[in-house]
Amino acid sequence: MYGIIFVTVGSVIQTEYGNDVWFSLLDRVGYRNTTFCTHSIYPDDLVMKLANAAVTIIANGWTVQDFLAYFGRCFIRAAGTFGYEKLIKRCGRFFCDFLSTIDTVHLHMKYRYPKMDHPFIYALEEDVGGAIIHYRTSRCGFPPFLYGLLHQVAADFYGLQLSMGHVPDEPCGNNEGGYKYQIRLNFDNGDYMACKAIEHGAMALERKANLLTSTTANIQHEPLPQLSSSILLQLFPFCLIFRSDLKIIAAGNQLKQMFLWPMLIGQILPDIARLRRPRFTLTWDNLVTLQRVACELEIILSYNTEEYPLSKICKTVPNEPKNDLPLRLFLRGEMRYMKDWQAIVYLCNPLINNIDDLSEVGLALSDLSLHGHGRELVMTGQQHSSRLEDLYERAEEKAKELQVTHELLDEWKQRGDELLYSMIPESIAESLRRGKEPVDTCEVFECITVSFVEMTNIEDIMIKSALEAVSCMNSVFSALDKIVDHQPNVYKVETIGNVYMVVGGAPTRYESHVKDICLVLILTILYIVALEFRDAINELSTKVGIPVEIRIGIHSGPAVAGVLGRKVPRYCFFGDTINTAARMQTTSLPGKIHISSTVYNLMQCSAEFLCEKRGIVMVKGKGEMKTYWLLQYQLLIVKG
Repeated sequence: MYGIIFVTVGSVIQTEYGNDVWFSLLDRVGYRNTTFCTHSIYPDDLVMKLANAAVTIIANGWTVQDFLAYFGRCFIRAAGTFGYEKLIKRCGRFFCDFLSTIDTVHLHMKYRYPKMDHPFIYALEEDVGGAIIHYRTSRCGFPPFLYGLLHQVAADFYGLQLSMGHVPDEPCGNNEGGYKYQIRLNFDNGDYMACKAIEHGAMALERKANLLTSTTANIQHEPLPQLSSSILLQLFPFCLIFRSDLKIIAAGNQLKQMFLWPMLIGQILPDIARLRRPRFTLTWDNLVTLQRVACELEIILSYNTEEYPLSKICKTVPNEPKNDLPLRLFLRGEMRYMKDWQAIVYLCNPLINNIDDLSEVGLALSDLSLHGHGRELVMTGQQHSSRLEDLYERAEEKAKELQVTHELLDEWKQRGDELLYSMIPESIAESLRRGKEPVDTCEVFECITVSFVEMTNIEDIMIKSALEAVSCMNSVFSALDKIVDHQPNVYKVETIGNVYMVVGGAPTRYESHVKDICLVLILTILYIVALEFRDAINELSTKVGIPVEIRIGIHSGPAVAGVLGRKVPRYCFFGDTINTAARMQTTSLPGKIHISSTVYNLMQCSAEFLCEKRGIVMVKGKGEMKTYWLLQYQLLIVKG
């Protein structure tokens, strides 16, 4: 809802009740020290909040509905400030005429307020005592506001006292994107009905005169023959005629030529068009009720220009990029129900802004009818509001598409980051993004802990079934990934074949005054991971029936780590520590965690691990080494 509503309401309240009351209302609804701007958009429920606050603060005995009606009167009272007083005065000679032109007023206001979500109002029935109006809006609970607005218009511009009949608490419908109300307005409508009766009487008299013979002395009008439908289709070259099933039975000559014959005749109207104003669903019942309302149709021109021989204007320009969107023709006119034909005739003219629009839809200036102002508007280049609104809607759609694209871009960027961080640690990746050379990321770590996990019987499974082996490896490595993801201080380096490598203590250094304690903390986390590896594989083998055996090796010591190369960069570790950890893994046994004496000595600072001496093991490239089995983490026993 645009701020002009709140500006006008605030202006009248400050005049009648004082500035303090208005500021108190704003404070109550959470808009303290707010200066409303006429062209800014505010929440729709702010009007309701102000009405509820006014019941308490103004406390003059009015209800919320009374204050909503008061707000409507405030808007009309301040309308002259914004130049709408003259427009309202010239809307019609009678109040019923004004009711039928409210949509035109809203149409005019959309030039200044393009995002205005205005209601749709028209008269359903009229009698001497008033009228029944149809009120459709996207906002629920606003009939009192409308009543206040109409009450002030009737009093100020037509000298009428208006009252509103009972309005049901619930709307009579909430389909088609809004709420529908049928409201009885009581006022002196005698003059309008008398004028209408005179018009109908004159028409009846003329029809009666046409039936008399030419020898009658009192005939004042020469009898005329009935007008054929072909003449009507020539006078309105863009008109449409359709029956209750909405099947098009006839069309204006120019409109027919814009479709490949016989595409248009026989088409169902909703298949090729939509009702832009008012925004109703194209149904027979809706169109019958809109006979006194200006209607705009948007026709989809799905023809192939190359096969349209009657077009006098070249549709496309050589080397001009083609637009895949279907061409659209806007028509504005009125619906008339023809009882003799049992059909509705849509008498209309196209909305064309300029020569470019003519070329776009394949028309020439001579195709437009002489009556009306179509040719003049094209030559002067004036913009129809519907065309402007359509351009605005297209821009909004593009903005929404752009927003979705940005969201997808962020999503894919996040996925790309996750993929990058799976190959390179986040801190290293950010350094490379800032322009750091890959070789400059290499650094020496005084002590890290490296663990290798190997699937020992994968070759036996592969002999049986290569697909089963791949599925088995995927299940095992996915289980290991899940465990590592929950340990932020452990980094997965890579998987090589059937071997899984993780590291603790790198790439993030853990600074501490007591280095040994810091290393023990790092080792503790890594050892827990190793034990969880084994437990997860055992559970997987039991649950899924995959005959998987793993062996694990762990060693601690100095190493060098960094990113080498530019194509498919990886964060790699180098040094004897990695080789020794690999030897611990190759000399381990299935289902065992094999640790070096270096690891065992570091673990002596903590009594939380249960280890067993394995003895002397011959290690390739190392000779004899004293090693141990890591059996259990004591806290896991306590927790279990």
